[in-house]
Amino acid sequence: MNQSKIAVLLVFLGLFLASPVLAFGEANNSSLSSGKILSDSKNLGAFWYVYPGDFHRYFVGTPEEAYVVVKNLSLGISNADFAKISSSTPDKLKGLFVIKVEDAGRTFYVNPADKTLVYVQNPQSALFVLRHFSVATSSDYLKDIPVAKIVTDKDGKEISRQWQYLGFWGSVNYKYVPAMKEPKLKSKKLGAYSKINRLKILAAKKSDGTTWYQVDGGLHPGAWVEAKFITPLPQPTPEKIIATPKTVKTGDYWVDVNISRSVLTLFKGTDPVMATYVSTGVKYSPTITGLYNIRYKFKKTRMHGGPPAATHFYDLKDVPWTMFYEGSYSVHGAYWHDEFGGLRSAGCTNTTIGDAKFIF
Repeated sequence: MNQSKIAVLLVFLGLFLASPVLAFGEANNSSLSSGKILSDSKNLGAFWYVYPGDFHRYFVGTPEEAYVVVKNLSLGISNADFAKISSSTPDKLKGLFVIKVEDAGRTFYVNPADKTLVYVQNPQSALFVLRHFSVATSSDYLKDIPVAKIVTDKDGKEISRQWQYLGFWGSVNYKYVPAMKEPKLKSKKLGAYSKINRLKILAAKKSDGTTWYQVDGGLHPGAWVEAKFITPLPQPTPEKIIATPKTVKTGDYWVDVNISRSVLTLFKGTDPVMATYVSTGVKYSPTITGLYNIRYKFKKTRMHGGPPAATHFYDLKDVPWTMFYEGSYSVHGAYWHDEFGGLRSAGCTNTTIGDAKFIF
């Protein structure tokens, strides 16, 4: 076996890790395609809009689908502010749809190529605009960009949003962001996030004149934060070239953890099911590499340790969805931090609580 990889396979689950050093959240097709309309060069009629708010692609193959995406993912703007951007459109609006809330909902697409404003009048023109400004890409390129879907009522209004890998990842862009119990400005405050936090978003909801995101903890599972305080990260992508462990049978689930990218991929056989950011061991208590089997699984368990195995003493009660694969090494949910996407643990692989439950 390549010594830069570690393998872990237990019961139904495997862990496979690689070690080259790369930056967290490096730019990939999801972020590089922000705001663009992509077409599959081998599948005529397959058009996708990559929303800058979550770096996911939304299908816009029909006039109705195009209009649902345009209307539900557009940014409301006043006439006064629209007049300002008409003469000098800021870069932060590239690839967005802006809607003039004081002008009968007139909607415009900000062409990411030159920041020109393109009027979108109705479903037919929405599809025309999207196709006219599309960029042909390959199916392989599109696979690197996770899919999202807007669930609507009979009037085309958003009820909920679904992301391919159970949510999307973003970083906190402000020094102090309240975590609220409900998506309301006057709701109970559960705590706060800072700029070191990277959060997985589970849901989006409009309330009190703003958009709210529900967070998968970490520190405050289920909490709500204002969307304006979250900047989307390049979304995690599954491993592409990987040798499936020989002990994995058709239909078996197993896990690959790439330490260099801080990305965990859950596979079913050779098909990726989910990719997500994780935190692995720090320099002085690194995550081991190799191929293993999961030996024990606990919905909740106590974890404690200290030097010389770890850099500090710790005693954590009720660690959720824990899957041990070698000694005290495990994949588990973490309720004590939201610093996923880098080196953070005493050697285990930390995930959000929701991700750990899904893998479990």
